[in-house]
Amino acid sequence: MSESTITLPQLAGALVFAARHPLTARAIRHIVEETAQTSPEVSALFQGLKDQDVVTALAALQQSCQTSGLGFELVETADGYRFQSSPCCGPWLRRMLESGKPARLSRPALETLAIIAYRQPATRAEIENVRGVAVDHVLRLLMELQLVRITGRSELPGRPLLYGTTPAFLEHFGLRDVHELPGVEDLARLDASRAEKLKEAGAEAAASVSSEEEAPPEQQTPAEEASKDTESPASCD
Repeated sequence: MSESTITLPQLAGALVFAARHPLTARAIRHIVEETAQTSPEVSALFQGLKDQDVVTALAALQQSCQTSGLGFELVETADGYRFQSSPCCGPWLRRMLESGKPARLSRPALETLAIIAYRQPATRAEIENVRGVAVDHVLRLLMELQLVRITGRSELPGRPLLYGTTPAFLEHFGLRDVHELPGVEDLARLDASRAEKLKEAGAEAAASVSSEEEAPPEQQTPAEEASKDTESPASCD
């Protein structure tokens, strides 16, 4: 196939495949423009290329990978587009790579990471308040894995450190930004609903205690008093 018959999806796919890191649509356009300036033989190809043209070509390439069932797919991450193997092929890939069981985050690490992802930026005290346990060790682990980073300092007394997620976190979970996390929009409403329920429960408990204090002592009926006299043992002569 000559250069004159190459299509934009083919070119974009080749660039993404050969790159050592994800490529954005803008980066692909820049490569095309720089090549046209230094290589006269292809300067006439893809003139006036726009970022949206590259995005459309990448979308067509994504669809082609899905329909062809090639065992790999083109995905968009926080840093750009990249090829990756299909998740359904995971067991065989792990066997080939001799990696054994896939590395998994512990439940405490996942809980801490979720709190940071949904509430970022968050202080260590805020995280511990939600989890109810110390998180120093887990925070260090997440930072070593480059899933969490320090984003600044809070204006609270003592100016505690603020923690947030990293681009590696987005790439690891296949997200373009944190707004793609499930239920982000519902989190505020959930917190408000929980606070309202706690408030109502506290008011009901206070009303119950107040009614018990104001209730008069129980009085026995004449029939109950007579029953007690009948059941009492007879006196000795």
